[in-house]
Amino acid sequence: MEERRIALKFAYDGTSFHGFQRQPDRRTVEGTLVDALRKVGAIKSSRECGYRSSSRTDRGVSALGNIISFNTKFAVDHLCAAVNSEMEDVWAYAAVEVEQDFNPRFAKQRWYRYFLAKSDQDPDMMKAMSRRFVGVHDFSGYSRRDDRNPMRKIDAINITQEGMFYVIDFRAESFLWNMVRRIVWMIDEGSSSRIPLEQVGPDASRRPRRVGLAPPEYLVLMAIDCGILFPVDRKAAIGISRTVERRVRQTAARVAFSQSLLKQVSEV
Repeated sequence: MEERRIALKFAYDGTSFHGFQRQPDRRTVEGTLVDALRKVGAIKSSRECGYRSSSRTDRGVSALGNIISFNTKFAVDHLCAAVNSEMEDVWAYAAVEVEQDFNPRFAKQRWYRYFLAKSDQDPDMMKAMSRRFVGVHDFSGYSRRDDRNPMRKIDAINITQEGMFYVIDFRAESFLWNMVRRIVWMIDEGSSSRIPLEQVGPDASRRPRRVGLAPPEYLVLMAIDCGILFPVDRKAAIGISRTVERRVRQTAARVAFSQSLLKQVSEV
């Protein structure tokens, strides 16, 4: 079979890994993916197959729609099911043939979602503060200092409410390391009156000397727009559904226990 370039779309539970990028003697998302691709015979090594990844999420951050690309002779129709059989906590659910020069790193837009637990925040204030970050700004205070250009354009920040959480959606072509989590921290602190309102925003002359980090486990990479359509692999989707449904039941049981415990101690 002739070698083709494939884009693979996948999800993962980031709390089960030491981040996305491969690390020696550490369980990572990328390491799990590459090992699975080798085991099923889709690639020999990441170097030889022109492997590229779209977003390298931090430790604890999950994803519903990350993307990698590579060259392979493996049948695209069977790729998702094959690699899923060799992975835990990572689920491939769409694979499509792309042009040879395709690189998922160059995306049109990335969409991140943060689930912020409700406490004493003012929702109207949260929305007003979020608007300060939209547009082109110098976000050097919202990431580690390195040689990367700190100028970024945030296309939109939308805040809605869902049960016990505020759902904060961020859309931009690219983000700096920890940028989303630092913005969430700032919005949370400001809307709870723990820092002065005038300090909330990207302006370096006003913000606090130290900008904190919101916890990583509530951040999800929802989707990446690379300008291509990913048909969902039906067989892979059925297998993923069974696994996730089992996890939902287990989580629901733990939540029920926690609620019962809270009720028990509140009656003391």
